[in-house]
Amino acid sequence: MTATTYVDLDNDDLGANKIFRAATASALDTNPVSIAQRGTGAPWLNGIGAITKLTSGSGNWTVPAGVYRIKVMAVGEGGGASAGADTTFGSITGGGGGARTASLTFNGGTASGGDINLLGGGGDYQDNSAGPALYAMGGYSCVGGAVGRGAAWGVSAGSGSFTAGGGGATAIKVFSVNPGDLIAYSIAGNGIIIIEY
Repeated sequence: MTATTYVDLDNDDLGANKIFRAATASALDTNPVSIAQRGTGAPWLNGIGAITKLTSGSGNWTVPAGVYRIKVMAVGEGGGASAGADTTFGSITGGGGGARTASLTFNGGTASGGDINLLGGGGDYQDNSAGPALYAMGGYSCVGGAVGRGAAWGVSAGSGSFTAGGGGATAIKVFSVNPGDLIAYSIAGNGIIIIEY
């Protein structure tokens, strides 16, 4: 089953002194169904029916009954001593943050496939060649907090310059789906997928 297509109505279809046509009657009958199913072209009503988060593993996510459109945010794992792993959901990828380095480089993850693709933050740069021991903070992902954040890196006094791990990138996309569809996903480390429907 596919969602009912929404039919736009304009001033030629509705209003005073207009002829009520069969096409207009059909649209008035089917458009509420299309809106409820979030069909192609239908306005997306304010509010979210449900939010699901996936925090580990891989497999297939099953689209619930009555759902025809979903918004997905995939955030890659933050980097540390090694690069963070990518987080994938269907056709989108939130890339993992880069590994910490000993030089000034941008090591935030990159994203692809989303309607919006946001880079992960680069790890903090510090130079303590002539100073006390310091810590560089890991780069943040767009959702902040510890999700997708790169690991910090501390060094002893006088050991030179360094950066911390990069934050995971974020891909955001609205998918048209059908109830029962299976969508492949994969998450590692501190990556996360948030699904709104």
